[in-house]
Amino acid sequence: MKHPLSSLFILVIGMILSSCVEGEEEVWINADASGRFRAHYEIPKIALSQMAAPDDVIRALRKVDELEDGIEITTLSFEKRGSKAIFHLEANFDDARELLEMSERNEELFVEETATDPKQIDAIAGDIEFAIKGLTPTFNRSISLNGLFPSMVSNRPKMLGSSNFKYTIHLPAKVKESNAHSISNDGRTVSWTFLLKEHFEVPMQMSFTSELPVPWWGWLALSLFVFVLAWLLWRKLLSPKTRSQKAH
Repeated sequence: MKHPLSSLFILVIGMILSSCVEGEEEVWINADASGRFRAHYEIPKIALSQMAAPDDVIRALRKVDELEDGIEITTLSFEKRGSKAIFHLEANFDDARELLEMSERNEELFVEETATDPKQIDAIAGDIEFAIKGLTPTFNRSISLNGLFPSMVSNRPKMLGSSNFKYTIHLPAKVKESNAHSISNDGRTVSWTFLLKEHFEVPMQMSFTSELPVPWWGWLALSLFVFVLAWLLWRKLLSPKTRSQKAH
């Protein structure tokens, strides 16, 4: 039989978790693959036992920012407020296609600075695949919550109540196919909202395929190419040699 105090403790922890856990990531990608990124997470301080110390995380991310020219962190904070730990990050990047490579080559540095289990880093970022097949960009991301929360929560996911993580991506071109929970009217913004209690055994899955955008300078270059080609053909057809051949 469970001790009454044990049940009360679990109830209190459940109330703290269900009111505290929120996460949101948002990415804006331009036609030239540059863009910006924002991440905001609010978690109960009790969950920090599974995570790296906030000061270590800040120091590690600052070092990555110094080493990488393709990314610039504009806002970074990780602080404790009451019963919450709040993490906020905003950054600009030059090329979205290089972000995965940046992450991979700096993972060892992050592990050394924060003493974080690499498996936990993989769980937070998830398994991400991005490729351009022919003229179709494809994106897939799978995130598992295992290991991110204390075992007490993992064994009782309903304690998380309505807590959720939300992910939004703004694209420079229309989406062709996606499992997104919502897609904007212009087809260029996809969003997913996941209830955490439903994804301890089933990963959070995100995917889409989109059109390949051509930036404004691409259309300009194409227009100039067509103009020059037409001019060359016209000049060829009206050259003296061509006219004399036509006369005969």
